[in-house]
Amino acid sequence: MAFVAMLALFTLINPAFFSARNMIQTTRQGAILFLIVSGQTFALIARGIDLSQGSVMSLVSVATISSIYVLGVSAGSILGVLLGALCGFVNGVLIGYLGIPPILTTLGMLFIALGTELVYTGGVTLTNLTDLDQARLFWFGGGMIGPIPVPIVFAVAIGLVMYFLLKQTVFGRQLYYLGANPDATYMAGVKTKQVIVIVYTLSALMAALGAFFLTARLTMGFPHLGEGWLVLAIGGAVLGGTSVLGGKGGIWEAVLGSMVIVFLDNGLIVSGASSFAREAIIGAIIIIACLASVIRSRS
Repeated sequence: MAFVAMLALFTLINPAFFSARNMIQTTRQGAILFLIVSGQTFALIARGIDLSQGSVMSLVSVATISSIYVLGVSAGSILGVLLGALCGFVNGVLIGYLGIPPILTTLGMLFIALGTELVYTGGVTLTNLTDLDQARLFWFGGGMIGPIPVPIVFAVAIGLVMYFLLKQTVFGRQLYYLGANPDATYMAGVKTKQVIVIVYTLSALMAALGAFFLTARLTMGFPHLGEGWLVLAIGGAVLGGTSVLGGKGGIWEAVLGSMVIVFLDNGLIVSGASSFAREAIIGAIIIIACLASVIRSRS
């Protein structure tokens, strides 16, 4: 209801907000955010958090373009995404098997990924793909399948897989148990360490896929691509209904939270709000959503 009311309000302020072009472009952006939010949702359900998503996105963007120079679009893109997933795997091993708290582990990975890609690029954007490689890569980020943007099609397919994984598999049930009561889950014989490794690998993989679609749309490797996306990912997950205290959340919640965030930001833009005001408003809403999540969980 709040989402519909928000759409109506922004349309009254500026009718261009509800134009077909703006809806398509905003939904395209929302599909990419949804991928990142869904990964963060897994971490939050497990009573953790992944602070490395933004830096992993930047690393994947640079690695993807660098790999395409040598291997071509298909192999280069796969290698870039797998590098992001590897970062998440390392996070999972450190958290699950060595017992390092998630916030410290992922914070450390944030600086490792960020420092690595900045040393490699010197902070310079990677360009100069061939025309053919640019065209092939751009299709993934800016192409259309009929009237539907390509990222939306991929996001729907990936979202269905993630939903099935959460709701219809043993892993999904174990993940909810882990978030609700880690000690009882371990005592019940669940291999919690393996679950944690899978969780953080998936979180980084989703961030890597989001970075791939952004990179494809720009056809360039940006060393600072992931800046700002981490806050939106956490905010989208919590705003949709995922608990910051673990054990509650899901893919539909990630969809709703992502759409609210991107349409709110877009609505503020078309309404003439400054970038500083937009950041302040979104930040306040995220804090309110986190507070509501804590209150709901405690009650």
